[in-house]
Amino acid sequence: MAIRPITVRQVNEYISQVLRSDVNLRNVRVVGEISGLSSRGGHIYFDLKDDQYKVSCAVWRSARTGIDESILENGQKIVATCSISPYPQGGSYKLSVWNVEPAGLGDYMAEFLRVKALLEAEGLFDVSHKRPLPVFPHLIGVITSSEGAAVEDIKKIITSKNDFVDILIFNVLVQGKNAPESIIQGIRKANEYSKNKRKIDVLIVGRGGGSQEDLAAFNDEGVARAVFTSEIPVISAVGHESDTSISDFVADVRAETPTAAADLAVPDTFALRQHLDELTVNLSAQLSFAEQRAEMHYQSLRKQLFRLTEAKIREYQLRVRQQQIQLREANPEHILKKGYAMVRHEDRLITRARDTEKGDRYQVQFIDGSISVIRE
Repeated sequence: MAIRPITVRQVNEYISQVLRSDVNLRNVRVVGEISGLSSRGGHIYFDLKDDQYKVSCAVWRSARTGIDESILENGQKIVATCSISPYPQGGSYKLSVWNVEPAGLGDYMAEFLRVKALLEAEGLFDVSHKRPLPVFPHLIGVITSSEGAAVEDIKKIITSKNDFVDILIFNVLVQGKNAPESIIQGIRKANEYSKNKRKIDVLIVGRGGGSQEDLAAFNDEGVARAVFTSEIPVISAVGHESDTSISDFVADVRAETPTAAADLAVPDTFALRQHLDELTVNLSAQLSFAEQRAEMHYQSLRKQLFRLTEAKIREYQLRVRQQQIQLREANPEHILKKGYAMVRHEDRLITRARDTEKGDRYQVQFIDGSISVIRE
């Protein structure tokens, strides 16, 4: 005889009832490392994990007053006092936490701090090593998973801002135990391509958001050293705005997200063209105005020159007339017309009576002729 089937609801409600009735799950202390910390609707959510397993936890809004929230940090190892909280509609459960105590650093955080201290001591974080990004890159290299949302965001932002630059994707693993080596090889391949084929101006290295363990590859010491030794300037773009990785410290530029990295990598060529068009129009208008002013200045100078020239001509004409009058007045014929005469002796002009001698012959010149006389 076949067993009568039951509904999904019946299964979930039964499991929920069993879990709630288990006294071992009503007041339990669980030790683990915090991961995926977030806050929504006044509630705090995170996972507690060990080296193989994890469990979802929640600090409900009503319990937050009894929690030291400064302890709640990704990578922090805690002891959480909690109870099971089934969710029959979703067939899932969480641990409802009402008290937390620190239990030392988690493994991920301890490794993060070890690598950070080591590389900082070696000077890999120094500002003096940071290179500026090129103003007008021709080729952008992207080190990330070709299947993730991050690569699509990067391509979308770059192509919406810039129709000049090309994008070259180097597909790598971005999480899991093989991710660090994959990222290192991706950076090496990009540098080899840049050296032997076509120059890559900027490398964007990163991935989209995730839990701390999802982002762990970008805290790897080998990945950090590969980023630092890259001959191509590197923008680190790991996770969300609040996420910080070792790669951020050693990169030339840290971007809050992959989208922000794409925005930093390229100038807006469309806006530049519009600005150039505006400058061209403005320059044309200024040149036209300058030409008009130059023409007006030229015409003004021309008129001044004409006026000065005419004044000089009039001045010279007056001088000529004055000279003509003087010459006319000084002309002997003019003097003779007034009734005067000229006396000459042997082609010498005689102007005084005392210069004459008795018995000498003199020529007396009149306007209409001359006569010869002898002084008695």
